[in-house]
Amino acid sequence: MTETSRPKYPTGLAAAGKRLWRNIVGDLAEGLELDARELALLEAACRQADAVAVLEQAVVRAGPMALGAAGQPRLHPAVAEIRQGRLALARLLGELDLAGEAAPAAASSQRARKAANTRWAAHAARKAS
Repeated sequence: MTETSRPKYPTGLAAAGKRLWRNIVGDLAEGLELDARELALLEAACRQADAVAVLEQAVVRAGPMALGAAGQPRLHPAVAEIRQGRLALARLLGELDLAGEAAPAAASSQRARKAANTRWAAHAARKAS
């Protein structure tokens, strides 16, 4: 794939989204192209990166603490939203299959698979007897 054939970032992205798009598209291996699903996931991830950047700037301006209704100090509400936005961004990026391989299964999925295989093996052994 040549540099000129790489997809341009979608309109409306801010700096964080454009940077993420350029980094991911720029790191694509030669000959690897994104399909429509991957482009949609990448666009959603870039928009999420922009949203997180806006929230981070709000916390930088206001500080991590805010005053509650009774005047008590409390964590700025944007801090929790930033955390959730970062998780959403990680999930979106995790859905991209850029290496051509599926993402490794979570530990809970691996345990569930092992348990299911054990049950099936026991079932097969009972049927064979």
